[in-house]
Amino acid sequence: MKIPPAPEKATPAATAVHLERDRSFLLFAGVVLMAIALAFKSELLGEGQVWVLALGMVVVASPALLGYLRGTEEFPRIEHYIPVALGAITLAGLAGGNDSAGHPIVAELWKYGLITAVFGAGFVLSARLDYLRLRGAEKRGHMMLQEAILILVLAGAYLVVVTIPFNILLKLLWIFTITFLASYRSFRINGTAIAPRRAFIFALFVGQVVMFLAWAILALSIYLNLNEGTFAVMLLFAWYINRGLVRHTVEDSFTRNVVVEYGAFAAFLIFLFVSSYQPGR
Repeated sequence: MKIPPAPEKATPAATAVHLERDRSFLLFAGVVLMAIALAFKSELLGEGQVWVLALGMVVVASPALLGYLRGTEEFPRIEHYIPVALGAITLAGLAGGNDSAGHPIVAELWKYGLITAVFGAGFVLSARLDYLRLRGAEKRGHMMLQEAILILVLAGAYLVVVTIPFNILLKLLWIFTITFLASYRSFRINGTAIAPRRAFIFALFVGQVVMFLAWAILALSIYLNLNEGTFAVMLLFAWYINRGLVRHTVEDSFTRNVVVEYGAFAAFLIFLFVSSYQPGR
């Protein structure tokens, strides 16, 4: 006598419930991080304490991301935690940092609240896209969203570093570090994933180039009429160009449009440098 086969399990429904639960958890983590970021603006905290709290934000976000992203054959690597680290640097600098004149970088609370809301939305969206990529469910357009989020947090981190009156060596070290982190994530997440060791070497190369550009700008600062925003934009263009050149070299994907795109960005970068040069100062 044959035994009838057991009924199949309704795996799609279970998967849908699992994904819905994950999204709710991710939203909760984003709200918690936003609450911590808003505390940066408290008058009870000094500038040094704000940076310590920013480190605490990264510590809180890391297990939340790990719990959300794990569950695949590939264990979540360090590149998935880079956006929140760059975001924490940006928020801490904007909340507690002062410019060279001693004025707060962002004095208005509503502006900082808006930036915090953008950070929270970016955290949720970036983690969600990483989740889909790890499970092979990445769709068309996801890479552009990842790129936009990375550019936003990197631009914010650059703006903070070039505005706050650090020691020059410390400023260059910060620029190298955040450039390295952004480049490493880009090589690992955006487009075809590059192996970790090669991504590490390539990120070091991009970090060195951008750091040397920053050193040249700082060394020639007496001849340049540059505000902090333009300085940050120049560093961002330098990162974008060098990161892109490495990416297209590895993928062997140079085309006429790619050459025109990066040539235009390089021309604009040169224009910013030349237009700010005033030898008679």
